[in-house]
Amino acid sequence: MTEPRMTHEQARDLAPGYVLGALEPAEEAAVRDHLATCIEPHPEFEALGGVVPSLTELGELRLVEPPASLGARIMAAAAADLAEHPRTAQPAATSTVPPAAPAATPVQFPSADERAARDERRVARTRRLDWVLRIAAVAAIVVVGAYGLGLQGQLDRAQRFDRAVAAVVQAAGQPDAKTVVLKPGEGASATGIAAVAADGSVVLAIHDLPATSGSQVYETWVIVGKQAPVAVGGFTVDSTGTAAFTTRPATTPSGATIAVTLEPKEGNTAPTLPIVAAGVATSPPAPSS
Repeated sequence: MTEPRMTHEQARDLAPGYVLGALEPAEEAAVRDHLATCIEPHPEFEALGGVVPSLTELGELRLVEPPASLGARIMAAAAADLAEHPRTAQPAATSTVPPAAPAATPVQFPSADERAARDERRVARTRRLDWVLRIAAVAAIVVVGAYGLGLQGQLDRAQRFDRAVAAVVQAAGQPDAKTVVLKPGEGASATGIAAVAADGSVVLAIHDLPATSGSQVYETWVIVGKQAPVAVGGFTVDSTGTAAFTTRPATTPSGATIAVTLEPKEGNTAPTLPIVAAGVATSPPAPSS
């Protein structure tokens, strides 16, 4: 009896694992077959597919060795997760691989019994995918030379920046979002990442900023082509040098420059040089035809 093909809802549920290459071979083949034949839109695949390449394909940038404490923290968190959610060993399944089918035969989706058994494993796999996304976010900062927050036991600073990065990754996964890699300006050391939401607001995670004092404020600017910079919101920074900030909505198309400057006071209508960090808003790559 021929098994039913994968439904649209089933494909949507497997979108994160498919984009990250974490599915089992049969599931990956079934998703690929569904995408090739389904006429309904699949925005989840397009949105998620744009996040990982934007975080990892960052051009000619210097790779920085992460601190030794990073691995220890990841392993400790994984051990805590395992203790809270113990996993039972799955019995080895008897191989029922059918004979090779002609190339024109559609890939069969796993049977109802196989799907029921895999549902139990999907929760554990989802937790693993969450870790993959978190580690991918941290890896992006390592690639741009931005990870230096775990040194000398500065756990609070690391956790604060981790939360800021998680907010950026979440925003970057939404439809029509764009991503930004923030590189330091001349003579500065601030780096980070940002995401531009559908309404043009910018979610930033940035660190290595000198602390503000008095009336000083870091202002965020959107620069489109040769147009005058538009101020979209300011923030202050304490001694940790870390900032998590969301700007006001603005017209922020793909190719717009996102810049951060240190201003003597709030409310400036033109930026004061030098720029401490800047990057270009980039849309996810168009899906291949």
